Amino acid sequence: MSAEEAGIEELNAPAHEQKTRSNREWLRCDRKIDPVNIFWAGGNVKIGETQFDIKETENRRCDMQNWEIAVLFTEFLRCGWNPTGIDDQNIENMFLTVAELSGEYDSIPDLGEKSAFQLHSKPYYTPHMVEQPVTLAVGAEYPDKLRFRDQNTDEEHWLRINRVYLCDIWTEAMNSFNNPRYKEQLKPEDIEKVRAGFESHLSEICPKGMCFPVIEYECEEGITLQFYSKEWLDAAPVSHSSGIGILMKSDKKCGALGLPLKTAIIQEPMPGNTRRIEAELFLYNKVEKYADVIKFHTA
Repeated sequence: MSAEEAGIEELNAPAHEQKTRSNREWLRCDRKIDPVNIFWAGGNVKIGETQFDIKETENRRCDMQNWEIAVLFTEFLRCGWNPTGIDDQNIENMFLTVAELSGEYDSIPDLGEKSAFQLHSKPYYTPHMVEQPVTLAVGAEYPDKLRFRDQNTDEEHWLRINRVYLCDIWTEAMNSFNNPRYKEQLKPEDIEKVRAGFESHLSEICPKGMCFPVIEYECEEGITLQFYSKEWLDAAPVSHSSGIGILMKSDKKCGALGLPLKTAIIQEPMPGNTRRIEAELFLYNKVEKYADVIKFHTA
């Protein structure tokens, strides 16, 4: 049974028979079914000499019971569309991508003789599972590279940890409210109102006295890493009414090997006296880019 079938079966099971999934299982995205689509990573479209930036895209299932899809395909065919490679495919298993272009235009310019339609994609990140245990020691030295492998391809990569430390997010946040530039933009009473709301949200995510572990590391170009504690991965999800995105940046540009220094934060609050963390290098994200699509047109 596939992961998708298992997920559907579980969802349809009575409530008392449904299995409680761990954070690990949710992060693996077993239930997620996405069509393969290069257009969602599109950056801009060029028609002849005119370029249009893509504002957003939307996927629509090609349900032929939907009259809009049927009419649109009919218009495509009337205008000379001659699709190849889909003759023996079930059209209702396909998806149509609709792209909205930035700006306002009266019409799309006509294609001149021997002009081209070009779709230029932008870089995007794809996750690759690792799930490799690693013990992180706060303040320790890491003189050696750590090797890890892609779960699916067995491709080997490496990282070099420069340091592991605990970030007191409360201190960092409160310092930001004392920033002179921040005080220039808001009145004192407005700052206090924003501070009170922020503290309320932060208390749920990270109680006072707790910290977030931060890993500074070097690795291959085009790769970023994501760590979690093993305890959190194997635990059941806990819902929060609040959410805060945390971005960390090292004070140094380069690490011990002379490569750009990157940071990964374990967004799980831990006591300020934590010195050892049983964690996992859960996945790495790799920069990908689809090849540009160029279609020449002869008037």
